[in-house]
Order: sequence, then structure tokens, then C-alpha cells
Amino acid sequence: MSPVTAAVTTTARAAAPRPRPSARTRRRFRARYPGRAHRGAVAALLAAAVTAVTLSVPGATAPAHAQSCRTQVRGEELPDSAGPHPLIDLLGLRHAWDLSTGDGVTVAVVDSGVDARHPDLAGAVTGGSRFDVTRDAAEFTRTTPAADEDCEGHGTGIAGLVAARRAEGDRMTGVAPAARVHPIRSVDGVDRATHNTVAAMIDDAVDAGVEVLNLSLAVVEDHAPIREAVARAVAADIVVVAAAGNEGNSGPSGGRVYPAAYPDVLAVGAVDAAGRPLDASNRGPWVDLAAYGGPLPLVAPGGSGYRTDSGTSFAAAQVSGAAALVRARYPDLTAAETAERLVASAAPVGGTRNDRTGAGIVDPFGALTHLPHLGPDDPEGEGAGIAVQPLPTTPPLLDRTEALALASAGALLLALLLGLVAAPGVRRAATRGWRTGPLPDTAPADGPAPAPAPAPTRPRGAALERLDGSDVPPPVPPGRNRAAVARSRTPTTHRSR
Repeated sequence: MSPVTAAVTTTARAAAPRPRPSARTRRRFRARYPGRAHRGAVAALLAAAVTAVTLSVPGATAPAHAQSCRTQVRGEELPDSAGPHPLIDLLGLRHAWDLSTGDGVTVAVVDSGVDARHPDLAGAVTGGSRFDVTRDAAEFTRTTPAADEDCEGHGTGIAGLVAARRAEGDRMTGVAPAARVHPIRSVDGVDRATHNTVAAMIDDAVDAGVEVLNLSLAVVEDHAPIREAVARAVAADIVVVAAAGNEGNSGPSGGRVYPAAYPDVLAVGAVDAAGRPLDASNRGPWVDLAAYGGPLPLVAPGGSGYRTDSGTSFAAAQVSGAAALVRARYPDLTAAETAERLVASAAPVGGTRNDRTGAGIVDPFGALTHLPHLGPDDPEGEGAGIAVQPLPTTPPLLDRTEALALASAGALLLALLLGLVAAPGVRRAATRGWRTGPLPDTAPADGPAPAPAPAPTRPRGAALERLDGSDVPPPVPPGRNRAAVARSRTPTTHRSR
């Protein structure tokens, strides 16, 4: 046992409560062991000196990688009945993946760390950085994190929503499944890090050359170090995405949190699966977009498993993934143009912009296919995607002269047809003397004789007497009146008295 260890052990034993010996016992002890009292005093002084030296060294802590998690979050396996990840349908990701998967884009995640051992994150996580809080003027130390460092699981869940790789069945996938994640870990938690430490973590993302920065953290006051670090990230052409916070506007700042409320930062609120804003999501005119923050399955730390969580932090991760899709498809767009495309293509909630969801719910496919409006400085549509073309026109089959000639010929043909149809009627009207009624019973002098009138009906017996045809009158000579001829042929019968 070393002297220092013995001194500390002796001090610990001396500090333990025990019965005080009587004065007689103490006198006997000193008389029998005269040197032990001095050795005990020396040991106590040595232990006090060691303790004083330990506390006086600023920032003296245990080695970074020797620290274990006070509480390690674990996950569970998804049930066999679990279908595709709900965000695939809610965000229309399969259509978006036909155009972009985020390949070549790196998203920095400032959070509790990322456990890169999970199969869904295989090949998606870079080395990253680790920040330990110290008690000296520097306030922190920066090292490289181990691949499995994430005690709270928050950062691993964010990384999974951004860039989890697609697998069979798509039970878990990120919005940009081909993007990469640069983890920036705060050992004591981002919420307990100093303002200078948070600013240093943002600067670390800038130095790493990332294209998108996810800040799922919220500070209720505006601090110059954080504000200036965000401005440096914006100046470095990085799309900065921040969560709007989960205080429901009940915090001391009335709901306004930072860095979400800074200019040029995409502030993201949260809605449920039906598109209704979450009550806990902070609101204000500074909110730009919304995404789904209801209970979602997330990648869990520990090398396997999943867990469920909700809030604006995970809504911000979806917007960061959508930004990665846009930056991969349109690498020439600036960060400001990428953010503008995400906002302009969002699906409005309630039909208009509001303080709860901003411009609306993020739409990755809409952002990838959005056509910006043409401005006065871009009349030809250069740089605006596909210019709107005029409607196609087809020449007429006939010109004006040909159309008039065809119409005239049609009118003449119609008149001829009408004349042919009306001719019999005109002749019949002329025969009647243009009077209404049936035709007269006389025929013209030079025309053919009309048909004879039918014979009068006789009794049945009389028909036998006329079989010789004597009942048929002779034909009427031309020019004679039928009635006169009939009277001349009528015999005169004298009745005897």
C-alpha cells in the first residue's frame, strides 16, 4: 500500500464515527505507544495535503474515456409486425429518394453523442469531436469520441432520423439515407454546457466543413458567444437548423429560444401524425417550418434496439435530412437558397402561415421539385429550373377565304334540299287554289277522267240479277257533265193508278 493510499485510508477511518475512549484509556495508550499518536497526526496531515492538492488543480478530472455513463439508455427490438417507418409515408420519402438520397452531404449533430455501432448507422458516422467541461478558464477540452459514446441516446436518435441506412422492409430509415453524420458530443449534456462550450461545438462543425448543422437544443437567453458562432456558420454557407423548443411558450422568455430565433436559422416546430401542432411546441413569428414530432421510433444506443420519443428536437432532424437531400441534388445552391426552397415548398397548415408551424410542414419531394418564381432580374428564367413555356398553338385547317367558300356552298346545298322537299306541298297548295282543305272533285278539261264512284250497295239478292254487268254505267264522253249523263240515263217510271 502506498503512503498516499494509506493516508487516505487512515483519514477515512478516522472520519468514521466511533465511541470516544475514556481519559484513563487514552493515558494508558500514550504511555504504552508513545510514537503512534505522532504517526497518526502525520498521516492525517498528509491526507489533508493530498486532498488540498487535488482540489486546487483546476479542471482535474478522471481521464475522459475512463468515465462511464451515470445512466445508459437502452432500446428494445421492434416487433415483427412493425411495418415501414411512419415518416416514409408522412413525408413521401419514396418519391424523394427517386431524386436524391443525400449522398455526399455531411450533417453535423451537436448533441449527446452518436453510438455508431448500431447496424442502421453502419458507415454513416464520421469521427466527430468530444467536449468535456473543465473548471479552468478554457471551460472545456476537446478530444475525439469513442464510437459507442452516447449515454442519453438523444444524439443517436437524431442521427438515425437524419441518415439511418435503408434495410429490408424499411422498418427504420433516415430522411437522407445516404448522408453522413458528424457527431459533436457534450459529455455533461448540451443543456449543462457553458455558452462558450456550445459556441466551440458550433465552430467545430464549421471547421469540419459540413453542409448542414442540426442544433436540437434551446437556450432561453440570447448569448453573444452562441449568436456569433451561428453567424460564422451561416457565413460558411452551412444550413443551420434548430429546434423551436418544448416549453409551450411557458418559459421565462415567453417561448422565444435560441439559436432557433436567430436570423438565417431554420426554426422548426412540431406537429402530430395528423398535422396538428403539438401543445408543447413553442410558437412565434420566428418559427419557419414544422415537422412530425409525435412519438416516433428512434435508433437507440447500445449497439442495437430502438426506443420511442417525441418533441421538436426530432422534428428539426427531419428538416436537416431534407436539407441534405436538396444540397445533394443541387450542389450549386447556397445555404440561403436551400433554406428558401425548403420554406417555399412546405405544405401550409390551415392554409396559411402561422406562428405554430411557420410556412408549413416540410415536404422533401416538394423541395426537390420546387420551381422558384421568376424575379425582375431573371426574365429568361436562368437559374430558376425549368422556365414556363407558352401553350402550343396549331394552325387552322382552312384560311378565311376557304372557310367562307365552304360556308356558301353548304348554304346553297341546304336551300336545294329544302326546295326538293317542299315542291310536292307547293303543287298541292296550287291545286287547291292556295286554300286549305281537301282537293276538289273535278278534274281539269284536258286532264284524265277521275276514277268512277263506287257502286251503291245493293241487297244480297239483287247482286245475282246484275251478273251480266248491266249495272256498270258506260264511260262518260269527254266534255260531257257526269251528272247530266246520269240524269239522261235514268228511266222514267210511271206508276199505274
